[in-house]
Amino acid sequence: MAVLPPDPVFIFKGDMGYIHSLSFLNCEKDHSSTLLVATEAGFVYIWDLETNRMKYKQNMGESIQVIHSIDQSILTQEKCGMIKMWSINESQYESICSYDCSGGYCKILLLDKSLIVPQENSSLDMIDFNMKKIANLVPQDDRLGNCMCLEKAIINGITYILAGYESGDVILFDLKSNKSCSKIKLKECITSLSYDSVTSRVIVGNASNMLQLFTIDKSLNMTLKCEISITNEGCGIVKIRPDKKIFVSGCWDGKLRLFSWKSLRLLVVLNEHRKTVTDVQFSPNIVNYWKSNIMAASSADGSVSLWNLYN
Repeated sequence: MAVLPPDPVFIFKGDMGYIHSLSFLNCEKDHSSTLLVATEAGFVYIWDLETNRMKYKQNMGESIQVIHSIDQSILTQEKCGMIKMWSINESQYESICSYDCSGGYCKILLLDKSLIVPQENSSLDMIDFNMKKIANLVPQDDRLGNCMCLEKAIINGITYILAGYESGDVILFDLKSNKSCSKIKLKECITSLSYDSVTSRVIVGNASNMLQLFTIDKSLNMTLKCEISITNEGCGIVKIRPDKKIFVSGCWDGKLRLFSWKSLRLLVVLNEHRKTVTDVQFSPNIVNYWKSNIMAASSADGSVSLWNLYN
């Protein structure tokens, strides 16, 4: 008899509509108790993980594609390209500074003290938290199309940026020289990258029914190692869990596929969502209510599922 997939520990629903992005509030050091949810309608919903109820919601723009938590502040990116930093003022957030990027679907990348944002002609800007431009990263090839995804890679103790493009190219940028230093050609329309600093492996999602895995050696050479077949075309998000035990692919068919990161074996397919999975985030700390770290997944169906798996 077939083993049924596990159920989520909880599901957040309501009037959220299409959800683009999730973020656990990172100023909570001992435990994770707040989840931020950014929506197509421009509202950010603040959910309490202790009571599993919505605290409040606030309109923070139009079609918010990305939300990040930075200490007591919130960072949002709208589809039009507007990036805003928000600071808490009494019970509401107010915008304190902003920056305009090229827009589209590439999510800005949060570094320790700066951001990487997509711009026109396949280039990237580095800006600080005051929304001041620090540097511009320009690839040598101008036929890459739009940048679709970004990821940080620490190699030999140095921070690099991986950028995936419509063309299927992945470019490795050196933040010291602000120049591209390596390149690999993969399947077209890359949607997501997730890097493991321990093994120097990168898992890649794209518009096809194949996940791809490549490595980066100490000389910065990138080599395709294998491909993993999934049932239906389209993976919008791939994410390696911080403990390196599993990775997750959130797919256009609404399914969450969990794989062993060591063996790359498919562990389980989660069927909770009816539409595209749009984001996956892992809690940085234990959630007291569940006495464990959890995984949160959002969907175009307007819900957020919470999972406690393989901990």
